[in-house]
Amino acid sequence: MNWTGCSLAGILSPQTFSTHPVAIMLARKIASLFASRPAASTPSRLMQLHEYLALLQEGTEEFAAGERIKRDALSLALSLREELRLPLGPERSLELILARRCKVQRISLVHVPLAAEDCFFIAMYRQDASSAHAHLLFDIGAEYQRPFLECPDFGVGEEATEDNLRRWIPRLAEAPDAFAIVERRDGTYMQVYADDRGFHLEHQLVTTGCHYRAAQPVNSEAAVETLVSYACGKYEWAHQAWDRMVL
Repeated sequence: MNWTGCSLAGILSPQTFSTHPVAIMLARKIASLFASRPAASTPSRLMQLHEYLALLQEGTEEFAAGERIKRDALSLALSLREELRLPLGPERSLELILARRCKVQRISLVHVPLAAEDCFFIAMYRQDASSAHAHLLFDIGAEYQRPFLECPDFGVGEEATEDNLRRWIPRLAEAPDAFAIVERRDGTYMQVYADDRGFHLEHQLVTTGCHYRAAQPVNSEAAVETLVSYACGKYEWAHQAWDRMVL
């Protein structure tokens, strides 16, 4: 497994959220725009993707995490199960919990497997710390899937190539009820719709517990560039301002 290249991704367990993103987009547009509320505080901070990517850039190495740290990571995942809608698997053996360590900051990245293959809850520990200071949901498998573009109002269902995105996304401004989704794997996707204020972008990592909205509407060109970055795995999009939502 190539840990260095694993930046982000996601999958949603059928037990947690079995409906395809397209089927819930219209309801989410209303709920996310008018009924979202600030996320509640947690024992460990939910890290945003760009922060995690920065840790990976310094390089990681194998790390033999002790039983105490593994138990603490599993306990943290269980405590956040409802808030993050975590699809934890039935088997919770400590032997399945893996760890890496950042070479520079010496932060331990303890991976608790989720129900889906190659999908993890990652708890992060500073050197010699007994409890995690941050966590993230992380789907390695989605990194290797071809992103798919769907825009039901236009009858579009095709690979999310740069050409296809540049062809269809600007047209959302012509149809206020239309939307588009670029899906990497069930539960991890980016979606966009347009109104008189501009283009509204949202993205999700693994579950609805990690759903984010762009801090501000953007114009057509910026929306296209963000979606191209997302679909092509370039990650410039992750460094934009995103606000976590509670759905």
